[in-house]
Amino acid sequence: MFTYLDSRARDSGSVAIAWGGNTVLRGIGVSVRLEGGERRKLALHRVERQEGAACAEYVHVYQDDEEAKEAVVRLTLRCCPEGVAAFVEGEIVRSNDFGDRRALSPDDGLLIHIGALDELQGVLANYQHKDWWTRPHFDSDLRALPERTVSLLWRTPSAYFQLLPVTGPAYRADLQADGRAGGLAVRIFSGQGGMTSCRTLAFVLGGGENPYLLPERNVTLALRHLNGQTLPRNAKVYPEILDYLGWCSWDAFYHEVDEKGLLAKAEELQRLGLPVRWVMIDDGWSEVRDRKLYGMDADPAKFPRGLAHTIEALKRQYGIRWVGVWHTIAGYWDGIHPDSEMARELREYLFTTRRGNVMPYPDAGRGFGFWHAWHGYLARQGVDFVKVDSQSAVHNFLRHHLPVGQAASAAHTALEASAALHFDRTIINCMGMSAENIWHRPVSAVSRNSDDFVPQERHGFREHALQNAYNSYYHGAWYWGDWDMFWTENHDDVQNMVLRAVSGGPVYFSDALGRTDPARVRPLIYRDGKIIRCDRTASPTPDCLMRSPLAEPIPLKLWNTAGGAGVVAAFHICEAQTDVQGAISLDDVPDMTADSAWVYEHFSRAAVRLARGQSLPFALQAEQCRLFLLVPDRGAVTPIGLADKLVSSAALERQWEEGKSCMVRLREGGTFVFAADQPPSAVRANGETLKWSPSACASLYEVDCSHLHGAVTLEIVRA
Repeated sequence: MFTYLDSRARDSGSVAIAWGGNTVLRGIGVSVRLEGGERRKLALHRVERQEGAACAEYVHVYQDDEEAKEAVVRLTLRCCPEGVAAFVEGEIVRSNDFGDRRALSPDDGLLIHIGALDELQGVLANYQHKDWWTRPHFDSDLRALPERTVSLLWRTPSAYFQLLPVTGPAYRADLQADGRAGGLAVRIFSGQGGMTSCRTLAFVLGGGENPYLLPERNVTLALRHLNGQTLPRNAKVYPEILDYLGWCSWDAFYHEVDEKGLLAKAEELQRLGLPVRWVMIDDGWSEVRDRKLYGMDADPAKFPRGLAHTIEALKRQYGIRWVGVWHTIAGYWDGIHPDSEMARELREYLFTTRRGNVMPYPDAGRGFGFWHAWHGYLARQGVDFVKVDSQSAVHNFLRHHLPVGQAASAAHTALEASAALHFDRTIINCMGMSAENIWHRPVSAVSRNSDDFVPQERHGFREHALQNAYNSYYHGAWYWGDWDMFWTENHDDVQNMVLRAVSGGPVYFSDALGRTDPARVRPLIYRDGKIIRCDRTASPTPDCLMRSPLAEPIPLKLWNTAGGAGVVAAFHICEAQTDVQGAISLDDVPDMTADSAWVYEHFSRAAVRLARGQSLPFALQAEQCRLFLLVPDRGAVTPIGLADKLVSSAALERQWEEGKSCMVRLREGGTFVFAADQPPSAVRANGETLKWSPSACASLYEVDCSHLHGAVTLEIVRA
C-alpha cells in the first residue's frame, strides 16, 4: 500500500509517496505558466490531512510569494489501498476583468514536478509520437523521456509502478522530462486560451509485483472519479460482428474502390471457399469534393446504382452477412463541404471552425443530430457498422474553441449515441490514440492499436509489431485492440498471421483481386468464419516488457491465453539481421498456475514437457516467428487441441475423465493432437473408432477427425 511522507523539512518544501517503506515519488511540487509569461514555481504554504473510510487525503496548498499572490493551486494526493489519485485545483486569483486579464497558458498552464525516480531497473513509456498514434520508449534515463508520454511503467527492486496521466472533462495531463536531474513533469493543459481556473484529476499511480494488473487497476481507479466518461474494457461488450472474419477494401483498392471491384473480390472469396462474414468499404467510397464530404450516399461515378445496390449484392449474391463503411470523425478529412446539400439541410447540427472547416457540432446533443441523420440514412442502405478515422484530429479542429477534454467528450458522445441507435454500438475506432480520445469514448469497445500496416514497406513489420505489442500493454485496459488488416500474400504474411492470432482482437485482411492465400486465413478461423480469439489483449512477456526487441538481439514475445492454455508468439524484429536467441518457460504466462506444462510449437508440431523453473531455448532467424502453446500437464493424457489452427487449444470446449478414458469436446473437427505417456488403446470420435498415429515428436499423437461436422466428442482410452 502507498503511504504519504511529509519530507518538507529535509527536501526543500516537497512531499513524497512511499510503497512498502521505499520512496516511489519524491520532490513533488507545482509550477504555473500564464499566457505570455515565464514559468514560475509555487511555494508550498500548508498541508491539510483528511481521513476517509478507506483513503487518506493530503491537500497541499501552493501559491505565489507573499508579494504576488497571483496563483493558488491545491494538489490533493488521495492514498487508497489500490493506488494514489492526484487532483489539482488551480486558480488565477488576481485576474482583472477591467485590466490586463491573466489566464493559464493553454499549452502548459500547470506542471506537477516529480523528482528523479530511485533504483530504476527498467522503463516502458508509451508516448504520442504522432497526433494519432503512440509507440514505446525504453530508456531508463528519464532525461530522455519523450513529451506527450501517456503511460509510464517502471521497475524497482521492490515492485512495478505505473504512473497514468488522466484526461478529464476539460484538461488533459501527460508526462515529459523535467530538467537535468532526471525528474518528471506532469503537464496539465486545456488547449484553450482564457482559462483562469483548472480542476482535474491529474494522474493515478499504482504498484505491485504483477505489472499486468496495473493498467486495469489504474483505469478503474481513475474512472471512479470521472463520472462515466468511459468504461474499462472488462465492462464493455465485444461486438458480435468483429468476432468473425472480415475483409477490408483499403490495401486492395485504396481510393479507387468501386462497386465493380468489391463484387469481383466477393466473388473470388466465395470461389475460394473462405467464410468472410463482413466487408469494410474503406476510404474512397463517399462523395467528396476538395477533401470534404459532399453527400450522404456513395460517389455516383464509382457506385452508379447507389450504395444500397452494392450492399444488397454483397449480402444476397456472396453471403456477406455484414457490411461496414468508413468515415472520419469530421465526416471526411477536412470536414463537410459548406456548399453541399447535406450542409444546408443539417446546418443546425454543424459547426464552422475559425479555419473554415465545417464539422459535426462539438456538443453531444447537436452533434448527435448530424450523426443520427447520416447514420440513419446509411442504415437504410444496409450498412451494419462503421469505422471512424482521424479521431485525434478533434483537438486540431477545435483547438482554442473548447478545452481538449470537452471537445473530445462532445465528439465521441454524439458519435457513439448514434452508433448505438443504428449499429448496435459497433465501431472500429481509428487514428485515435491521443489521450483525450482514449479517455472519452463512452461505450465503444474496439480501437486501433498501432499505426497502419503498410504492405509495401519491406521491413515495416518490425515497427508495426513493436507498436501493437507495447501499446497493447496500456491501451488494453480500455479497448480490445484492432491490430489492423494484413495481406495474406506478402513478404510478412506468416508473421502478420501469427500476430493477429495472439492479439485478442479482430482479424481481417485486404488482399487485392487474385492475391488471397487461404492457407494464411484458415488457421485463424473456424469453418463458420468465427475467428479464434484469445481470452484477453496480448502483452509482451515479462522478460521483454521493458526491453526493445527492435534494438536488442532478443525476440519479441507476446503472451495471451486460450482454452486453458498459455499462448506465446515469438518474432525476430531486431534491426540486426543475425539470429536472436530466446527461451520459453512457464513464467512467460503470468496467469499460469500449473507446476508443469506441455510446450507445443505450432510450426514444428513438436512438444516437450516443462516443469516450472525449466526453460526451452530457441533461436529465430531474421523475419522468422514461432507460436508456442503452454498446456497445463494433465498427467497420463494431455489434450493439446487442433493442430491445423494456430491457437490449437481454443477448440477445447470441455475436458473430463470417465474411468480409463480422457474425454474431450471439440468445437469442430480437424487434426486433433494430444500428449500421452503411453500410446492409447483406442480413440473414438462421436462413437466412431478412428486411427491414431504417433507424431514425429515422442509422446505426441494425432487423430484426423476433419470429416466430422459440428462439435466432436473424443474419447481417448488409456492403455
